[in-house]
Amino acid sequence: MYIQYDNIVTYILELISFVLIIIILSGRREARGNLSWVLAVILFPLFGALAYIIFGNPRLRNIVEKRMKRYPFIDRSICRDKNCETDVGDLGRLITRVTGMLPVRCRNLHLISEAIRKYALLERDIQNAQDFILMEYYLFRDDVVGRRFAALLEKKAKEGVRIYFMVDGWGSMGLLFSPMLKKMQAAGIKTAVFHSPFRFRTASRLNFRNHRKMVVIDGKIAYTGGMNIGQEYKEWADAHLRFEGNAVNSVAGFFAEDWLFATGEDISDAVMLEYSTDCGDRTVHVIPSGPHQSTPMIYDSLFAAITQAKQYVDIITPYLVPNQPMMELLKNMAKQGIYVRIIVPGRNNHPIIAAAGRSYYEELIEAGVQIYEATDKMVHAKIINVDGKWATVGSANMDTRSFRLNFELNLMAYSDDFALEVVELTKNYLSLSERVSLEKVRKRPFFIRVFEGGCRTLSPVL
Repeated sequence: MYIQYDNIVTYILELISFVLIIIILSGRREARGNLSWVLAVILFPLFGALAYIIFGNPRLRNIVEKRMKRYPFIDRSICRDKNCETDVGDLGRLITRVTGMLPVRCRNLHLISEAIRKYALLERDIQNAQDFILMEYYLFRDDVVGRRFAALLEKKAKEGVRIYFMVDGWGSMGLLFSPMLKKMQAAGIKTAVFHSPFRFRTASRLNFRNHRKMVVIDGKIAYTGGMNIGQEYKEWADAHLRFEGNAVNSVAGFFAEDWLFATGEDISDAVMLEYSTDCGDRTVHVIPSGPHQSTPMIYDSLFAAITQAKQYVDIITPYLVPNQPMMELLKNMAKQGIYVRIIVPGRNNHPIIAAAGRSYYEELIEAGVQIYEATDKMVHAKIINVDGKWATVGSANMDTRSFRLNFELNLMAYSDDFALEVVELTKNYLSLSERVSLEKVRKRPFFIRVFEGGCRTLSPVL
């Protein structure tokens, strides 16, 4: 009896596609996300099915949630000393209610707008480290910049400084093939990979990436923001933070949670210090976000803060792929007379995501939102400023991946002085940018609009 194996394979793929479509439609994603996965499974039966199983399966989120819930939430409450009590204003109280996170104090909060400056400061602080160094990056290049910092860490480890070094398995995949990691381990540095693509237990969780950039030195100094470690960041426009005070303990606590999640080792007692009564002169929220949260804290915080704007909202982001509620919020704020400005790169390192972002331009501009593209400059900063009184800088982009899938960390500051620094940086970015006109958007060639629309449809799975 002759068996037509190609027909059998076709039937099996159709059956798998049908079952997956039923599973996708039974989920609680927003409609656009469901449509993207359904189209992927229908148009590319084999690859679409594999992509959904690896990246889209909601059971993977449950795995992450269960694993995170095995471990106690590390206490990083505000210090109880009366000298640290402060009025964070209506916005600060709103963020506390929305997230359940208490504010903390910091001092010497510096906005760093150049990677060269950040690397110089970080190198100096590493050289002065006496007790421990915590370092976590989404992307750590094996290039001249990465090798310089690896050599510094190896030197400090040999001097007896405890060093915990962690990278994301997807973002720093190239590092996993490099001898650099083994050399660091040989020097006595403890290393960890967040969701390694080469381990059976974690390979299927690569869609949940650790996008945070954090360094803590001796529990006294912290860095966080948008800059990774790599040569290209010297050419990009980006933003990072350096600060001291009790807020450092918050960052150390989030590192300890990530380390616990990745390795099963609890280092919180070794790297979290007692809160100091000299807690700082500025009040901030250090807000985490991740797929294990029942509601995304950073997204909820940004949404809540934007709704409180009375004059203007400035958004600086490399990737503009907002969900529908955020789209409607930005449009409605602009229609109410609030100045809403968005600055994005004109030349993006992720062209498909950039194309998806441009598909939103027409309806945003029609509503009164002003969009600027930096010419010949990759803008990688993630900044939002509301009325010059509240500003956030961190790792989260204005896209669905950052809000729902990635582990992110943002600092939200309640300081007119700091907000003024952000305003000045925004002016600098505007000087490098051109405003996108509605006429230009409407004159895009038809095939470009189709391509952008296709990228927009697939944006929830990018």
